[in-house]
Amino acid sequence: MHKIYGHKNILELFDKIINSGKIANAYLFVGESGLGKEYMAKYFAMMVNCVRNPKPCFSCHSCVQFVSGNHPDIFFIEPVGGSIKVDTLRNTVISNAYIKPYNSYKKIFVIKEAEKMTEQSQNSILKTLEEPPLHVLFILTASKMDGLLPTIVSRCEIIRFNRESDDVIEDYLINEKNVDASEAKKISSVACGNYGKADLLTDEKYSTIRLEVGDVLRSLVSSDKALRLDSFRFFDENREMIDDVIDIMVSYVRDIMVLNFRDEESIINKDMLDKIKAISNDLTGAKLNNIINEIEDLIFNLKSNVNYQMAIEKFLLSI
Repeated sequence: MHKIYGHKNILELFDKIINSGKIANAYLFVGESGLGKEYMAKYFAMMVNCVRNPKPCFSCHSCVQFVSGNHPDIFFIEPVGGSIKVDTLRNTVISNAYIKPYNSYKKIFVIKEAEKMTEQSQNSILKTLEEPPLHVLFILTASKMDGLLPTIVSRCEIIRFNRESDDVIEDYLINEKNVDASEAKKISSVACGNYGKADLLTDEKYSTIRLEVGDVLRSLVSSDKALRLDSFRFFDENREMIDDVIDIMVSYVRDIMVLNFRDEESIINKDMLDKIKAISNDLTGAKLNNIINEIEDLIFNLKSNVNYQMAIEKFLLSI
């Protein structure tokens, strides 16, 4: 955790908070998935309990305990099975919050993907957030605030995370992922300032699927309806990565729309330009609009627990 790539404004804010001595009771780190919110939550937690300067020092007792994963006063809560249930918060947060720290300035609770707390879970910690002991600090991370109760949000200081520049992502890939400079430059342009997306793009399986999605999409827009169901096999084989498959498909469709305005510079998937052009050649404006609507329907159906095969087959036949 020694080197931070990007997050310049966030780091300056952390320093300002620590140096002022005015640490709020709760912070909510908000931003799309993949921007490093959890990483920075850990970094901030280290800074709060570090006893030396500059913070974090990585050598004091608190920092060493944290890095080793054995800090007695810092707790991490994350979703299990897609949600954070009330029993988890009662057993981890409520049962420990009113006990003073063993040897730290603050007892810190980091709640990852806080928007996945059930309503009952959120209500269970509301009183602790409203009237916290002086020694308690909450750090919540969330991709969006929609799933959080307004009463939870109102008790937190909000810190927003934004996408980084391509140069930052490129530097990260070269130094942390050992990606060569030319490949890092290519990946950073596709990652659009998102560390998580950059990580995915270095994964061989994801890269293969990204290529295959382009082939499937081209086949779907150029083939007869009778042949479209043949593509179900691809969706079935990649069922566990369907969210990634849909995200890739959406990015291709977005680029096709951009290409229609003859704006190649703004295309995200620049390395797939020939493929995108080929798909675009088979599409009318009406057809493209229909694909967008059907992708939205597919996302809705999958979230609504419609039978997976039925949802995919409807999508294949409708576009």
